[in-house]
Amino acid sequence: MELKGKKVTVLGAGETGLQSALFLAEQGARVYLSELKTEEKLKLETGRLSKAGIEFAFGGHDWNEIRNSELVIISPGICPSVDLYQHIVRARIPIWSEIELAYRFCPSEIIAITGTSGKTTVSHLIRNALLQGGRLVTVCGNIGNAFVREVNSLSPSALAVVEVSSFQLVHIDQFRPHVSVLLNLSANHLDWHADYEEYARAKCRIFKNQGPDDIAVINGTDEECVLRTRDLNVKKVFFDRTQTGDLNRAVVKAVADLYHVDEAITERVLDEFIGLEHRFEDLGTYREVRYINDSKSTTVASLRWALDRAGKGVILIVGGTYKGGDLASLRTDIQRKVRAMIALGASKHLWKDAFSDLIPIHMAASLEEAMDCARRLSHPGETVLFSPACSSFDMFRDYKDRGERFKSILAQWREALAPI
Repeated sequence: MELKGKKVTVLGAGETGLQSALFLAEQGARVYLSELKTEEKLKLETGRLSKAGIEFAFGGHDWNEIRNSELVIISPGICPSVDLYQHIVRARIPIWSEIELAYRFCPSEIIAITGTSGKTTVSHLIRNALLQGGRLVTVCGNIGNAFVREVNSLSPSALAVVEVSSFQLVHIDQFRPHVSVLLNLSANHLDWHADYEEYARAKCRIFKNQGPDDIAVINGTDEECVLRTRDLNVKKVFFDRTQTGDLNRAVVKAVADLYHVDEAITERVLDEFIGLEHRFEDLGTYREVRYINDSKSTTVASLRWALDRAGKGVILIVGGTYKGGDLASLRTDIQRKVRAMIALGASKHLWKDAFSDLIPIHMAASLEEAMDCARRLSHPGETVLFSPACSSFDMFRDYKDRGERFKSILAQWREALAPI
């Protein structure tokens, strides 16, 4: 696509917005970057933008500056209900997500992965299996490494494993992966999408442009996934988690088989995988209590996954900005596994209302206070599980910032106990 000389507005100066702006400038576009945060909070970015010749404005969005754009690249944080979005739609300015922009310039075959939970872990495992199988592979997308950032380093012989979110899929036009993967579907992001139906339709846009020569890898044990993909005009490959006992193992083997990776290689990759930072990350014990950092948990489904692996005697720290989902579906797991809950953030009263009849609920004003409470409540042999099941933006920059703070507090405790 020819971008030279075109006026393109990028909304949002997060990772995807910043990388999109820099990429567009390289293509010769006239780029305007607009961000609600103030310049003081984004000092590191301003130098890079100025050096690239990118106009930018922080602290608010100026419609008079945006209205003459020929294209808008939009941040996932801007939902369709806000006035600015509606202005853009009424002005009939095309709106793309960063993955659509990257796709237009990507020379590599794409394996795109979506679902309510498990996307990041599965993306890394697929990358690892394909790498060990002798393929040149990059993993990027919604994992924190923008797809557009990798485009210039990709080649026709490489594979791009791209994690994609519902927000990104809403704003695709031609985005077409050769292999699409749908892991699971349950209510999520209902603070952004109007309802579950809209969210599920957005997820299924991953198949929008696929044809008979493409492949859809689908969770055959998830009724929602099967139902919503029944009319696809693609080659379907169903994976069955009940045969392996593990979703990750089932889907990774299904994708690796498509690329003729030796089964022994795939099994070794799965067996040797130690996990991702902030995803059920075992931090060891402190005073005979195990601490688990699962800050990447931002959904009800991801908390259920964590509880299933945590054993009994759990002191659970939850809370943040609630994205929707059925809290009642956790009641059996909470009653069976959790001895006490500590709730913090914007949703703490929601958690108290949902579970105070089952277990003791303690309220905390900060993560430090929550961890101090957990330390007092826990007994030797138990587990403190930090699995918020909510987004982090009410108190932290992102889930990584939240997880790093959890780890930092624990490190400070250990340092205080260390012999001089």
